[in-house]
Amino acid sequence: MIRFNGANEAFVSENVSEFLARHAIDIRGIAVAIDGDVVRRSEWPTTLIPDGAQIEVVTAVAGG
Repeated sequence: MIRFNGANEAFVSENVSEFLARHAIDIRGIAVAIDGDVVRRSEWPTTLIPDGAQIEVVTAVAGG
């Protein structure tokens, strides 16, 4: 089981890029953190998501 943006879901063995594609997430302007640590975009294809992870995907928003 993993926790994605506050909701539990079944664990699937995959990397960050695969996770984002499976969830149909537009990758423009987002950041991904696993267990509180931001994962660099260049590391998405090689960073495996561990079982029990907490994943946060946030979108940058302009404004003030």
